[in-house]
Amino acid sequence: MLEKNIDMALIGHNYLSYLLSFDLLLKNQKVLILDDERLKYGPLFGKQISELERVFLKTWGEDNKLEPFINIDRFLTTTPVYFMVDNVRVKLGATPFDNLIELARKFPKMFTNLEGEFSFNWSSEYQAEFNDSFLTFCHRMGRNACRFSSLQNLSYDAFLNHCPEIIKNVFLDFKTSIQKMMSEENEHWIYKSFLYGAKGFYQSRMALNSNDLELFHLFHCLLSPFYILNEAKLNAELLPIFERRGGQLKRTHVREWKFYKQSPWSLELASYEGIIHPSRVSLLGGIPEKLPLSVYPDNKCYKNIVTKIAFKNESTLLKGISVLVKNNRIGTDHALIVINNFTEETYVQQFVLKRKGQKISFFKEPLHKWLVDDLHELLAGSSDFEVLSEPKFGEEVFVAETLSFQIRSNLHLPKKIKIYDSANPLYKKKLNNVFYFGPYKDSHLGLLTAMVDIKEAQQFL
Repeated sequence: MLEKNIDMALIGHNYLSYLLSFDLLLKNQKVLILDDERLKYGPLFGKQISELERVFLKTWGEDNKLEPFINIDRFLTTTPVYFMVDNVRVKLGATPFDNLIELARKFPKMFTNLEGEFSFNWSSEYQAEFNDSFLTFCHRMGRNACRFSSLQNLSYDAFLNHCPEIIKNVFLDFKTSIQKMMSEENEHWIYKSFLYGAKGFYQSRMALNSNDLELFHLFHCLLSPFYILNEAKLNAELLPIFERRGGQLKRTHVREWKFYKQSPWSLELASYEGIIHPSRVSLLGGIPEKLPLSVYPDNKCYKNIVTKIAFKNESTLLKGISVLVKNNRIGTDHALIVINNFTEETYVQQFVLKRKGQKISFFKEPLHKWLVDDLHELLAGSSDFEVLSEPKFGEEVFVAETLSFQIRSNLHLPKKIKIYDSANPLYKKKLNNVFYFGPYKDSHLGLLTAMVDIKEAQQFL
């Protein structure tokens, strides 16, 4: 029978809500996860894992005796990622050195020093040392980020101090080159386009400017092996452990919210259990716009529109994930395309600028033309396709920034999110004891920021 008086209600069923709940259960708190379909993460955030996040999850599992996280590799599949930037194709997701060579071949200016030379060599000995040093560094930093880091001390200096010289030398040339190119506003647009797409894909941020910490994290993501997480399988194994430890899961949605003195008073569920009384509520998903809540600041952001397609003939599109970026779309209403091509059915995500009252019917024709033109160019006109589903808004969100080339502050503090009760628009006050964890919090380092945020927050909940 469902417990009515609970300490924490987590809206959103995903492995991040399990991470938060296990720590709360250790404090003998009563925890309820509500699987409300109106709030969830998109298909990219949390499901695509780099080496730092992999080690972070594994360490969290070791500290909490959670076998599914300890053996997280059982749920991960190594996957290639293709960046299509104008006429340049880059394949990433392999070993660190293979990724470095691929980037250096396609974007040589990113890895040359002031003398115009690469700071690495192609010998087998160097390759082995580079791969081993990179993975050892990720192992050390991933464990430290899980056990000791907060958002304040997850800093550039902390990363650089633990970084092996062989990795640090390459990064410093990368950093110097990027900052030089960004200072030359009317040049190097193919490089800027690539970085713009990579920041969106790896950090859930549509931006050109980066501070040192963001650059280092992006450097790590570009060189890291890349994994896709089978979250459904992971959640299926986490649920019985969660229930054995005293947690509850309910698949329903919240019909009505009641607040007293700006704090949660009751939630009416759309199920026979009726009303529950949580002391605190946490939201874990993309944008909680489908709930009777409003968020401040209302960040400028891009949302994904998902379309399922199938190719009529044999397609030349490579299996894996493809990210299509063009320099003339940076900062526009239609930013980039992400294609998931693993089966006969291909899912296309087109990222468009979020606007109030936005409906796909308003721009359905230009949306389809954008898709046709990009696929025609990508496949050199060799494949026709048919649309298998009507385009619909997904759950992904990339926070956007102004197109400035200024160096950002190295303080790693995401903007504070304030939640308001929107049921009565005339009575607008900030809610207390309602928390949000996700990309809309302006996560500078994407998933890594969200995980550190959750780990840090559970100490005060």
